Amino acid sequence: MLTIKYFGMMAEVAGCDEERLALNETNFSNLILVLHEKYNIQKLAVQVAVNRKIRKQCENFRLKDNDEIAVLPPFSGG
Repeated sequence: MLTIKYFGMMAEVAGCDEERLALNETNFSNLILVLHEKYNIQKLAVQVAVNRKIRKQCENFRLKDNDEIAVLPPFSGG
């Protein structure tokens, strides 16, 4: 089971701050596709972190049970 945490505008789009998804034997690219289909996030400028490390959406690696994924709003510098 993966824990998906939503922040900022993404929490508004998802209608929750957190959810758990049962995606057995999945990879990061597949998770991004699931989130695109579920919440249409490709139209939002979001960043995704896996276990507190920012990842590029084009990366492809195995996700493990109990991984924590954070969907973050864009950051502004200053």
